[in-house]
Amino acid sequence: MRILLVLCVLFHTALSIAANPSIEGLFRNPNSKAINGDLIVIKALIQREETDLAKFEPRFFKFIFSLEYEARIQFLQIEYKNGAMTKNGVMSTLFLNDLVPKVVNDELLERNLFYSFLIMYGLNKSDGMAGLLKKYSTMYMSNKDSLNQEKIELYDRYKKYLVAINNDETIKDDLQSPMESEDEEEKKRIAELKSTNMYVSNEKLKLEKIGNNFFLNLNIDGINARFTNEEHQLVSLKVTKGTTDVETYFSDYILFNGTHELPKHIMLKDQEKNIYNIRFLGYKIYTNKGDSLTKRALSYKKIEEKNLEKKNKLEKNLATEIPLTVNRDEKTISTERPILVY
Repeated sequence: MRILLVLCVLFHTALSIAANPSIEGLFRNPNSKAINGDLIVIKALIQREETDLAKFEPRFFKFIFSLEYEARIQFLQIEYKNGAMTKNGVMSTLFLNDLVPKVVNDELLERNLFYSFLIMYGLNKSDGMAGLLKKYSTMYMSNKDSLNQEKIELYDRYKKYLVAINNDETIKDDLQSPMESEDEEEKKRIAELKSTNMYVSNEKLKLEKIGNNFFLNLNIDGINARFTNEEHQLVSLKVTKGTTDVETYFSDYILFNGTHELPKHIMLKDQEKNIYNIRFLGYKIYTNKGDSLTKRALSYKKIEEKNLEKKNKLEKNLATEIPLTVNRDEKTISTERPILVY
C-alpha cells in the first residue's frame, strides 16, 4: 500500500511536468522515443548555398556519440569526400573525450548552435542548447531554476513521512501526514500546491495561432523559438548576438529508425547572411559490443593518414598541380570548409 502511494505521487508529478512543457524540456527533442543504446550514429550532408560568385561543394559527415561513460559524452566526427562514406573516402577525423564543455564554451555562435542541435536530436539532451540559451539570454530559466520550490518541499516532507512510518508503523498515529491538515486554510493551501505544476509557469512561453495552426512561441531577450503545439517539434530558432543574429528553420520531421525523430532538413543563416543547408541522411542506435569509441577514433585516424599519404603521392606524380578551385558556368567551385564544423 505504501509503495502504491509513492508511485501515485511520482505519477502525479510526471503528469504535471508533461502537461506544461518547460523551456529546457522543449529543447530535448520531446517527440522522440528514449535512447535504447550507448552508441549513436548520425550521417549528414552540409552544403552552403551558392552566391553570385561561387558554388560550394557538398560536405559529408558521420557523427558518432558514445554514452559509455555516464559523466561525459564522447564524440567522433568523420568527414568523407562523398556520400558513399567508405574508408577510402575518409578525409578528416576529430575525437573529443568530452563533447558538451567544448560546445558550451564555443564562442562561434553558428558552430555552437550546430553541435547543440546534434546533441538535441541525436541524444534527446538539452545540454548544448541550455548552455547556449544561458549564454545569449539573461531571461532564460533552467529546469532547476524554475522548479516550484514550495511543491518540492511539500513532497519532500511527504517522502520523509512515508519513510518514517514504513520503518516504524507504531508512530503512524502520532505523526501528521504533510498532505493532510485539520486547519481549513492549510488544507486549502496543500490542495492548491498539489494541483500546481512542478515548474513555475514561464510567461515568455505562449500559445499563438498562425493560420489554422497553433504554435508554442518562446520570446526572451536574444532568443526567439517556435514549436508545434502538439508534437513540440522545433520549427524555427533565432539567436541574437550583439547587432547580428543566426536564424535556423527545421522541416520534414521523419522517423529515421522507426522510433527516433529528426528533421530531414535544417536551414541555417549565419551572421554574414550566408545560408547553409543541413540534411540528415541517417540515424542509428547501437548497443556497443565492440571497441570503445577511443579505439575506433584511433583506427579512423590511421585510415585518414593513409588516405592523405596516397593523395600526396598522387599529386606529386602529376605533371601539373591540382587546383583547389575550378571554374564551371563562370562560377568558382569552392572547397571552403563549412564554418559550422570543427
